[in-house]
Amino acid sequence: MKSKFYIALIAMFLAASVINASARAAPVRKKLAIKAGSIITISGADIRNGTILIEDGIIKAVGKKVEIPWDAFVIEAKDRVVMPGFVLAHTSSGLDRANENIPEVPFLSTFDSIDPVSFYFEDSLRDGVVAMLVLPGNNTLLGGTGTVVKPHGRTVEAMLIKRYTGLKISLRPAGNTSRMGHMQRFRRYMSDLKDYLEEYEQRKADAKEEKKPFDEEIDIRKQPMVDLLNKKLTAFIYCDRAVDVPKAIKIHETHKFNTVLVLSTDCYKAAGLIAQKKLPVILPSQLIIWETNEETNEEEMKVIPMIFHKAGVKFAFQTDTSQYGSRYLWYQAATAVSHGMKRTEALKSITLYPAQFIGVDDRLGSIQAGKEATFIFLTSDPLDAQAWVDKVMIAGEIVYEKEKDQRLKKLLEKPMEIQKPKDTD
Repeated sequence: MKSKFYIALIAMFLAASVINASARAAPVRKKLAIKAGSIITISGADIRNGTILIEDGIIKAVGKKVEIPWDAFVIEAKDRVVMPGFVLAHTSSGLDRANENIPEVPFLSTFDSIDPVSFYFEDSLRDGVVAMLVLPGNNTLLGGTGTVVKPHGRTVEAMLIKRYTGLKISLRPAGNTSRMGHMQRFRRYMSDLKDYLEEYEQRKADAKEEKKPFDEEIDIRKQPMVDLLNKKLTAFIYCDRAVDVPKAIKIHETHKFNTVLVLSTDCYKAAGLIAQKKLPVILPSQLIIWETNEETNEEEMKVIPMIFHKAGVKFAFQTDTSQYGSRYLWYQAATAVSHGMKRTEALKSITLYPAQFIGVDDRLGSIQAGKEATFIFLTSDPLDAQAWVDKVMIAGEIVYEKEKDQRLKKLLEKPMEIQKPKDTD
């Protein structure tokens, strides 16, 4: 009798486990149709009362007159604005540590340091970010390679979009080194790398001449820099001051790197030079600064995105989680628009342009046939301060819903009223 009881108990446990597992796993629909009140495609004109047709997580069609298959699951979003999810082209948040003590570590990868349970990723998804390039911090020389992830998943593998993307070079002097010493370290490293590659190629040529097998591989510690030279990686060069920009440009031109400049606030002074070289840039999170005019002794406002926009420089915005406004990409775009930047360009600077900079624009950054069905559903215009991210879809799957966001509910719920003690008199 006891054995039968235990067998029945185990069977009930297994059945319950299967039921719970199936309940937790949200079904991924093969065919979807989103009927939206407004679609911001980025790649073309906005569409009022349009439809997006999705199959296997890929956009099949978008427009006002899209035929919906009979077997497609329809998402009604007539009161929502649907647009591509935001893309962040540069961040060092979400790492257990931004930099190592040694400044020359190009062989390291942020893949090994990303913390999937960091609240940073949860907040990013809530804010509408669907992809980000996580790079080492700026307190380095050759900091290592970056990783493109989506802010959703319990493991780094589940979050992964692109593992080997970009290499951080920082021109901010690391440690107690001067700018002179910092640049000398870089030149010495590149000179040693050149000697190593020449010797490697000589050994390879000798083996070929002697008809011997050659199976020697490039030193794994040098491989990322070799890939940088071969344009398999992009150099993300951080410029701490305007004086660093000419050095970054010289590095770019000398070594023929694919280059994106990551700028501090002071670097607006070099906007003209950057425009001449046609280099893309990532702007600092602080978009407006005040400086004293040396001639008039008056305070002048400098709107950094407008300076670069007028110079004709293509740029992407970045965020600062320590500041309320600049932690949001939409806020950065809205700030630029409020000071005269074209709306279309501002929206591209938080979607398509950063996707191009990090090499995922074939999948993300705009709503068009053939790209991944990765969108955000907004309660109103993305540049409206009262807009909320209602839903986030990644590759055809809803991964965030505001109404199910328990942390947000706790934050927004009314505080409990403190009852006054009754008068005992």
